[in-house]
Amino acid sequence: MAGRKPEFGSGSLFRAAGNVYGVMMGDALLVLANVLVVLMPLLIGVLGPVALLGFVLVGPSVVASCYAFNRLLAGADRGVFRDFLTSYRLNFKQALLVSLPYMLFLGAIAFNLSVLPGSLDAGSLGSGAQVAARIGLVGLALLVCTAAMNAMLLLSRFSFRTRDIYRLSVYTVGAQKRVSLGTAGILFVSAFVLGLTTVWLVLFIAGPVLYLVCLNSRPLLATVEDKFTVAAMPNGAN
Repeated sequence: MAGRKPEFGSGSLFRAAGNVYGVMMGDALLVLANVLVVLMPLLIGVLGPVALLGFVLVGPSVVASCYAFNRLLAGADRGVFRDFLTSYRLNFKQALLVSLPYMLFLGAIAFNLSVLPGSLDAGSLGSGAQVAARIGLVGLALLVCTAAMNAMLLLSRFSFRTRDIYRLSVYTVGAQKRVSLGTAGILFVSAFVLGLTTVWLVLFIAGPVLYLVCLNSRPLLATVEDKFTVAAMPNGAN
């Protein structure tokens, strides 16, 4: 008996093209939602430190992107555009509450890096203690970024209380070491490339980078679902 004829749109090439389109759409939505951050080099000259308030909206947009990309990876998406808007609307308030402490912590680290003696541009790194301090602060920043990314991923998937999101975001950094190292590596390489080229490159790599983080973090989400939930939550992808 002859096998069933493949249905239109069921091939691997078609699915790959759909994923590429979804990542491109997610990148455009992420950039659009953070237009104040994208324009910060221009706005800070006009508004001064007030322009830094644009970072406040980064959290909700990252959560919405994680929600859309996780559904895309699971093959359960209704379209990245629709999924992004759904999560942005439903999770906006909690995403702000979860992301702001991480933002403030990263801001404090950035400030301390900026006031350390020595100039990287001048090729003078200062004393050994100053070099060690820089390395320590960069390492701490990566740790905070990884925990923050875990928090955004958890919020995009589960309906946990805000304090439980904080606890699990820190817990999973140590409990899922391979995932944490992968996320930290993706973020570090992305920041390194931006530093070597231009920050405007973020317009094109923001979506792909976040997609890679979501792909890398699938074991983390599966572990949290197995250990800390009774059944899959209706807030995220299956």
